[in-house]
Amino acid sequence: MRHEEVFRRLPDLLDDRDDAGLLAHVRACAECQRQLFLLGRVDRMLRDSASAHGAPRRRQPTVRHLLAAAAVVAAAAAITFALILPQNAHTHEFVLKTVSGRSVGQAVMGRSDARNASLAFTARAMPVDRGHLFVLWASDDRSSMQVGRFMVDRSGSCRARFNLPADHAWTQFWVTNPGKPKSVVAST
Repeated sequence: MRHEEVFRRLPDLLDDRDDAGLLAHVRACAECQRQLFLLGRVDRMLRDSASAHGAPRRRQPTVRHLLAAAAVVAAAAAITFALILPQNAHTHEFVLKTVSGRSVGQAVMGRSDARNASLAFTARAMPVDRGHLFVLWASDDRSSMQVGRFMVDRSGSCRARFNLPADHAWTQFWVTNPGKPKSVVAST
């Protein structure tokens, strides 16, 4: 086969028309290989473009579809507001004072979820002469518990967050040195 004839018939190879003479020439001719490659790329682009433009058009939304979409949006908004807005916005604030009456800490207690109460504790000027580690305790009419440990810096300051069981009405808080639950450093 002559080169000009093969060059003109290269598109036949894109349509799976296998001609032994045509394939033999393309195997040996770099120019025809390059042209076949370029033709293949153009063919793919044209087919992709045709399938994109030939896609069936979407139907206009009906009233029923619009109402269903509005209901979904309203439900999502209600769930978002329920999660963002606090369920029980009741907070309880208290101040911890030393035996001499000096304020050394304050805390805000609120609900964090159905089972837990959240306690945001800020200490200032805690007495650090015996160490930098302290234990926070809480009690109600029925029981008392160790809330957690916290460490203060050299000035006696820190910020800590604790969770307590929400099924108690915590009324009293106090701070002790670790290992000495009876030696109260500060209390409410």
